[in-house]
Amino acid sequence: MKFVFGKPVDEPFDREGEIGELRSMIVRSQPTALIGVRRIGKTSVILKTLKPMNTPKIYLSVEQYVEGRSFDLNSFIAYFSSLVVTEALRTLEPTRKLPLLLREKGHEAVSTLRDLLAYLKVTLNINPISVELYFENRSKLKDALKEALELPQLLAEKTGKDFTVVLDEFQYLRLAEQNYPGLLHLLRDTWQFQKDVVYTISGSSVGTLNHMIASREQPFYGFFYPIHVQSFPRETSMKFLREGFEEEGVKYEEEALQEAVDRLDGIPAWLNLFGLRALRYKNLERHAAREILNKLVEDPIVVSLVLKEYQKLGKNAKAVLKHLAKTGGSIRGIVLSRSSTTEGLRTLLQEGYIQRFERGKYTVADPIILEVLKHE
Repeated sequence: MKFVFGKPVDEPFDREGEIGELRSMIVRSQPTALIGVRRIGKTSVILKTLKPMNTPKIYLSVEQYVEGRSFDLNSFIAYFSSLVVTEALRTLEPTRKLPLLLREKGHEAVSTLRDLLAYLKVTLNINPISVELYFENRSKLKDALKEALELPQLLAEKTGKDFTVVLDEFQYLRLAEQNYPGLLHLLRDTWQFQKDVVYTISGSSVGTLNHMIASREQPFYGFFYPIHVQSFPRETSMKFLREGFEEEGVKYEEEALQEAVDRLDGIPAWLNLFGLRALRYKNLERHAAREILNKLVEDPIVVSLVLKEYQKLGKNAKAVLKHLAKTGGSIRGIVLSRSSTTEGLRTLLQEGYIQRFERGKYTVADPIILEVLKHE
């Protein structure tokens, strides 16, 4: 096991339970929601689950189509349709050269989709006319979106292969409803009748995603089976560091590992980063671990990552989160109106940044975010 930071891996540590459960749900065609805070390893669980599958599989991060507080639904339709068509064509003719699929937007995404639709017409005699016409006449969005959503089932029937579709950071599709009211209802109405396609969604906005799938007034109430990805228990975190250092040939004191586990709270991304920072030591002692951890919250990459996420929050949520970081989780003494404080807390709970453990007391879910904001 090697320490890796900043990207998902397809061999995640000690996630056999989550991987096995997700795989079981896909095999039985059960729509599933994978839920967990940022940097917990959800995408790695997904990649490991998809890796051995030899049927068409589509993975798409919804977050990449967020632009400020709006959503680029046009590019989403184009890229989603391109992925589905590409998987179908690869299944039928594995050696055929297809247009290189990049995470394109705007005109480039449309151009790639047109090329793929031309292949589709020749190979399967399928002509999704609404999708193609939409990019000539944007007033036909409803027809194009409906046809794009039906493509996986249509191509599953034509190829004789079940499709698996994974939409990561699914909660951001709520932003698309600003310009397309009823989008989530359309998704539910379409997906529930597709017998040859299984859908998995995931998201780090824990409160929001739980609300979307468990509240009676929401379109996806009772549709998804939830799998919650938690931070590592203490002993698992210790095991993770032990095995990583042993493979890297780094000797260590148990107290050094305990210091890291105490400060990083079982979040795999930060444990990986600590491991990488510690590789310069041949023998990792407790004082060295403490020095690494202290420097971690001052690291420009870490600070930039935390502040980039922080800046995406609204004014009230930012004020509340910084206050909680500086007071150790107490909301008392905040210089905001009651309504602004309530709105800020609600947002942070929905987005998974904080957890409430008693009246007026909260914990910041990510210890590095806590430390960075404490010193800002």
